[in-house]
Amino acid sequence: MGETVKRSLGILAMAVAAGALILIAICMRKNGSAEGGVTLRDFAMGSAVTITLYGEQEQLEDTAGTVMEKIRRLDEEVISRRAEGSELSNWNRNAKAGEKVPISSTLSRALDGSELIWEYADHVLDLTLRPVLDTWGIEDKDPSSFQVPSEEELREAAGHTGMDKITRGDGLARSSEDVTLDLGAVGKGYALDIAYDYLILGEHSKPAYDANELRNGRSSRVTGGVIAVGGSVMVFGSKADGSDFKVGVRDPEGQPEDVIGTISVPSGYGRTCVSTSGGYEKYIEKDGVRYHHIIDPRTMHPAESGLKSVTVVCTGEQAAGWEGLVSDGLSTACFILGEKASLPLLSSLNAEAVMIREDGSIYVTDGLKEAWQETR
Repeated sequence: MGETVKRSLGILAMAVAAGALILIAICMRKNGSAEGGVTLRDFAMGSAVTITLYGEQEQLEDTAGTVMEKIRRLDEEVISRRAEGSELSNWNRNAKAGEKVPISSTLSRALDGSELIWEYADHVLDLTLRPVLDTWGIEDKDPSSFQVPSEEELREAAGHTGMDKITRGDGLARSSEDVTLDLGAVGKGYALDIAYDYLILGEHSKPAYDANELRNGRSSRVTGGVIAVGGSVMVFGSKADGSDFKVGVRDPEGQPEDVIGTISVPSGYGRTCVSTSGGYEKYIEKDGVRYHHIIDPRTMHPAESGLKSVTVVCTGEQAAGWEGLVSDGLSTACFILGEKASLPLLSSLNAEAVMIREDGSIYVTDGLKEAWQETR
């Protein structure tokens, strides 16, 4: 069989506006007004970003622009492993073995949330796995030059991995200069948390969005919205017409625009973050075998868990402040662990999930059954 590679979105965010179901994550039409709000579309973090805000019309465009800039700066200045000059890139390139490097509260918070998942998820969400990922090369290599790495190559790469080689405290340190950090498994979800922080806390005395004000029926500059960063989506507050938000989950066997079902989130519910991971997102086929990009650190091979995709919905109190990051990281961890092993993990972090099995059947956790509607 010929060698092919595919890049695609993992989740399609949807919102009902003017009576139509809009695929937020893939619509790249020019910026404009949503019904009762504004929509801004751009690229950041290597992905499509869509921001739709509802509220006082004259304030919304500037606020959406600031949120977009916050997301872009988070990537370029703090968490990107690729961007020259970012805080994480500088640490990966320059930190000496054993050197305790002071880090920003923004990076520290991302690591705190990631370590939480690592501890709960049987260590399968490993931020140091980049040497193994590069050895496989599924994300970046030309498919025509792809070769399945040998076990010896994988063992050598694995010798430079392990969260136990990272220490925190007075600073961020590593036991060897060959150990690096990669926040790709949580970065887009974390961007949602940073965006929400700005909308809640703002940079002045009055926040852009005040959840307490909205619950008490008082006005605020932003009354709700939808923010989609790649495969991670956040809905919060209320829509202009008070109808439910709907988040669509992609059919892993279909085209990027094909949706297998939707998750309804009532207006005024607070904030909900939804992230999807799947083996269909990035893969290479060689000699009739598909090799996807989600690597199980226990085997150093693409995960084989009996699942095609996992969508995680997070609003839980234990993840307060990390709802985006936790939904993003958990979707990857659950895809690796498989259905049975994921259930106690989801419960421990008060999260829900939709799991699409290899045979095409769908498992929905109990807390999400009323909100889920299959559309195929």
